[in-house]
Amino acid sequence: MLKLFRENLKSFHWVLWVVIIVFVLLEFVGGGGITGPTSGRAAKAAWAGDTEVTFAEYENTYRQKEAQYQQAFQGNLPDEFRERLKIEALDEALNRKLMIQEARDLGLTVREEEVRKEILDFPFFQKEDGSFVGSEEYQQRMRRLGYSTPKEFEQVVRNDIVHRKLSNLLRESAFVTDSSVEKAYREQVERAKVRYLVLPSQQVASEVQATQAELASYFAENQENYRLPEQRKIGYVLVDNALLRSRIEVTQEDLQVYYDANSADYQQEEQVRARHILLKTDERTPEEAVAQLNGYRQRIEAGESFEDLAKEFSEDPGSARNGGDLRFFGKGRMVPEFEQAAFGAQVGDLAGPIVSAFGAHLLEVTGRREAGQRPLDEVQAQVRHKLLTERVEEQGKTFAGDVLSSLQDGDSSVAAQERLSQIGEELDYASFAVTNAFGREDLIPGIGRSADFSSAAFDLEADEISEPVKVPRGWAILTLNEELEPRLPELSEVSETVRQAVLQEKQKVRASEKLQEARQALDAGETLDTVAEGLGVEVKESQDLGRNGSIPELGAASAKVVELALTLDEGQLGGPVDYPQGAALFQVSGRTRMDAEEFENQKETTRQNLENQAYQQLRVSVLNQRRRDLDTQYAPEIVQALDDAGAAQ
Repeated sequence: MLKLFRENLKSFHWVLWVVIIVFVLLEFVGGGGITGPTSGRAAKAAWAGDTEVTFAEYENTYRQKEAQYQQAFQGNLPDEFRERLKIEALDEALNRKLMIQEARDLGLTVREEEVRKEILDFPFFQKEDGSFVGSEEYQQRMRRLGYSTPKEFEQVVRNDIVHRKLSNLLRESAFVTDSSVEKAYREQVERAKVRYLVLPSQQVASEVQATQAELASYFAENQENYRLPEQRKIGYVLVDNALLRSRIEVTQEDLQVYYDANSADYQQEEQVRARHILLKTDERTPEEAVAQLNGYRQRIEAGESFEDLAKEFSEDPGSARNGGDLRFFGKGRMVPEFEQAAFGAQVGDLAGPIVSAFGAHLLEVTGRREAGQRPLDEVQAQVRHKLLTERVEEQGKTFAGDVLSSLQDGDSSVAAQERLSQIGEELDYASFAVTNAFGREDLIPGIGRSADFSSAAFDLEADEISEPVKVPRGWAILTLNEELEPRLPELSEVSETVRQAVLQEKQKVRASEKLQEARQALDAGETLDTVAEGLGVEVKESQDLGRNGSIPELGAASAKVVELALTLDEGQLGGPVDYPQGAALFQVSGRTRMDAEEFENQKETTRQNLENQAYQQLRVSVLNQRRRDLDTQYAPEIVQALDDAGAAQ
């Protein structure tokens, strides 16, 4: 639709006159929705320096664009598109004024005879024979367009002409060379398909080692990459959930009381359990699939195992390996045809074949659960877990508060960490530990990743005790053990991290070396499949790749493979190419090149597209510079509306 709409708007000159008429008609029919709630239609909706767009101008531009798009969408313009139009309309109204101002600053002018010719050439001001309607009729028709004086109307025409002159000037500047046209056309039509193999670095891990000298050399060259941020060591006492759980006794009576109080949590919907054999209908007709399933049904009724047939023939990869078992499911989980068949059958019954959007199914119902209350015996483990979790949570929070009170009431002459250590030894539900140094975003050994723990740790002053902090293992109370400023570490502090980096680098080099050896074997006559088998990897094949195509498995290296492939002929080799996890080697298996004759046929169309792109880039550049220089601003109600639209989208 949008393409059709753009093609119908090639002549900006005539569209302007339609726009003028639409603007005026909208002024007469009225309507709101955009006008500022407190400012009125004459107030500023947006401005850049002295260039202003009023709410009335904004509304008119929006309504004109809405009418155009309504036609393009055949009257079914989506609501979310209307929100985008509001943003586009305001920018378009402001951009037009800025372009007119840019034209005048460049010294572009409009002579009176140009204005006069523009008006005389417009059919709205012509008789049936093409002659001018005359001065009196001209003024009447002009007033019908909503203009009170010729001067006012002619200024609109003058603005249109100067705007068009600037557009023409920018288009003339958007020169495209023949070589650029050919390059763009090649990128558009040329394709390559490759067969490739990847050798992961990890696969050659056993072939490389890192010596201490290599670690030292690598660390010396990359030391800045290992600069440590501000770190802290924290002493903490942990009220441990696991220790609390072992102290809590839950009797059968406790379970019954909890179950009765929370019976709504243990209601059960009606459920059935079924297994099925699925035959897809994308490469066979539904009738063919049903006939095939009827054959399987006869075999099952004759004594063969449904489970065995499902494993062999079902095309549902999720359930086939389990003999077609779909486990228990309630209503609303399956497509209507399947659900109706499953819930309409008894345990042990075969149902179908039936046809759904997924294909044709033969199913067997293997279990049923009626709706209602699940008995305690059936859910006892769940009840015990929930009851224990709630009690541990309650007691943990209470005990953590008790621990904090004890610490605060203790001997203040004793260091905070010593007090935490003592209380951790005294309590059988708590323990004391000191962390290794960690940064704000680090995983904390013994604690895990806890934003609350880190935040409390980095807020602490020397000898200060924190409030209880909820962590995955329970409740922690912290004190500062040591504060470490940002620094370059010694190799011993980061040796394992450096070792992994060195090993990864050497593994990638080794993977590339092995593929270079493989390429030599290919040059000597071996096939890609044979080489892949020797390396213990498989050969894969890409789709047709254009200039912007990709092979997702190769990540960022995909672009390099595509670039190389488009320079090679079918059968030629490329690589090895490094990618983040190893190296890749490929062979071009298909190649589509530019047809010289077809290029000549498409050359001017390609040139026009490139020139239009260059023009648009120039225009956007001019507008962006002008907007920055003039500090473009929007009315507060516009800012709020755009924020709301952005959030909704």
